[in-house]
Amino acid sequence: MMVELTPIFRDFVTGAEKLVFGEYELEGASVETEPLLNGVPYKIHRQSYDVEHRRAAGTFFTGSAKSRQIAYQLHKALPAGGLVMDPTCGIGDLLLAYAEHLPLEATLHQTLVTWGEQLSGIDLDADFVRLTKARLVLLARLRGGFTGKIDDIDRIFPQIRVGDMVQAKREVGEPDGFLFNPPFGIVKDVDECTWSAGSTNAAALFLAELVKHKKVSAPISAILPEVLRCGSRYAAFRTHLENLGVWGNYKSLGRFDAWTDVDVFSTLIVPSQKGKIWDNRCGAQDDIRVGDMFRVHVGAVVPHRHPKKGGWQRYICAKTTPKWSDEFEPSVSRRFSGTVFKPPFAVVRRTSSPSDRNRAVATVIVGDRTVAVENHLLVLLPMDDNVESCRRLVQVLASDATNTFLNAEIRCRHLTTGIVAQIPWVVPDD
Repeated sequence: MMVELTPIFRDFVTGAEKLVFGEYELEGASVETEPLLNGVPYKIHRQSYDVEHRRAAGTFFTGSAKSRQIAYQLHKALPAGGLVMDPTCGIGDLLLAYAEHLPLEATLHQTLVTWGEQLSGIDLDADFVRLTKARLVLLARLRGGFTGKIDDIDRIFPQIRVGDMVQAKREVGEPDGFLFNPPFGIVKDVDECTWSAGSTNAAALFLAELVKHKKVSAPISAILPEVLRCGSRYAAFRTHLENLGVWGNYKSLGRFDAWTDVDVFSTLIVPSQKGKIWDNRCGAQDDIRVGDMFRVHVGAVVPHRHPKKGGWQRYICAKTTPKWSDEFEPSVSRRFSGTVFKPPFAVVRRTSSPSDRNRAVATVIVGDRTVAVENHLLVLLPMDDNVESCRRLVQVLASDATNTFLNAEIRCRHLTTGIVAQIPWVVPDD
C-alpha cells in the first residue's frame, strides 16, 4: 500500500534536488556531517506522517550504521563492476552505503555515469526515487570535491526507477547482487503462496519472490525481521527458501531503530545446499538438550475463546503463576473440556524479550489433580515423571547459558516449543 506524500515532504525533495543539481559550494561540507546524507530525510518523513501511515506504506528506512554493514558484506562478495540492485530502495540508504565503496572518476559526469552502470533500484514512490538520486549525486560531490552544475538530470542513474519489484521479474533477473530491506508489515490476503495460508509478514513474501526470480549466483545482503528466522509460523517459509537452493548466515541486530519496535537481523543469502537457513546452533549437536528430557507443549486454554464447560480443573495462567517457584500447587479452578496436564511438570512464560533479565522464566507445578494451562504458558513434562527433574530444569533455565542461547537463537518476543526443546542442558555450578 502506498501512502500519498504530503506537500511538506515533497517540498523537501524538491529543495534537495535544487541543492545538489545546481552549482554546489563545498566549504565545510563532508560525507560524515552533511544532513541530507545522515538522517534528516527520515526525520522529515517521520514528521510528515504518523506511525500508522508509515506502517501502511512500509516506510521505515534503514539508517547509516545498518546500511553500511550490509553494504560492506555485499561489496566483499561481489567482483568489481558488478550491478547491484535494491528492489525496495526507499530514499536510498542502502545504495548510498554501497556507493561509498565505488571508485571516483576524473569528473562528476564520468563518476555518475560509472555509478549509474553499477547501481539499480526500484520503489513505488516517485519522490523516493527522486530523493535517492539526489542523495547519490551529493555523495559523489562530497567524495570527489565536485562543484559544477548538472545539466542532464533526466539521464542520471537510469536504472533507479519507479516500479514494483514483484512486477519487475525480468529486471530482478539481471543484477549480480542485491541489497534488501523489505517492508515488515502484515499482508492479510496471500494468493498463490504454497508456504502460508494466513496473514504473513510482507518481508517473507518479498524475499521469496526475490530468491525465485534472481539469477542463481546473485547473493542477497539483507536486513530482515527476526520472526522470519525463528518464528514457528515461518518454518515452512524457511524450508521453501532451502528448497530454492539458498542458505544464509545471520547476525542479530536488536531493534530496527528507536521508532520501530521490531527486532531484526542481517544476513548474506547465497546459493548453497549447505543445510538449514539461519541455523547457527550453539554448541555441538550431540549435546544434551531440554527436549531430550522433557516433552514441550503449549497450554491449551485460550481464555477468550474457550467456554467454561466440561469438568472442573485446577487452572493456571501467566499472570497468577509465581515466577521461579520450585513447588507451586494451583488452587484456582475452572471448567474446561480440552487437554490438561498431570503434575509434576514445569511451565515457562511464552512472552520473552531480549531485553528481559531472564528469557525463560519457569515454575514447577505440583499436586495430585490435573491442571488446565493457559496458552501463554509452555508446558514441559518430564519424561521420568520426577519433580526433581523439574527443579533441575528451573536451574538450567535460570542460567546465563540459557539466556545466551536464547538471545542468539530467537529475538522475536515469544518463545516456541521448538526453541525451548533446543536449549542446551547446562546446569550452573553451585
